[in-house]
Amino acid sequence: MNSDLFSIDYFKQALRLQIEKNSDVFTPVQTMNSYYHTVVSAIIQDRINKNFELIRRIRNLEAAYKSVKNEIIQQQQQQ
Repeated sequence: MNSDLFSIDYFKQALRLQIEKNSDVFTPVQTMNSYYHTVVSAIIQDRINKNFELIRRIRNLEAAYKSVKNEIIQQQQQQ
């Protein structure tokens, strides 16, 4: 098996494991669909969170930049 996380082999094994675990409740296709949607949702949510964090950092940088710039302008005006 390919040991790379999130490789094709990794997902094949994960799908087979989910099918085995849920064989008494769902059909293999139902289990695969559920797993697929769960993983895709997690990936999308993770991406949204990362984007939100980047936006927050950029906003903080912008606020800090403006604040320091204003301080410098005030200091220059007092001289």
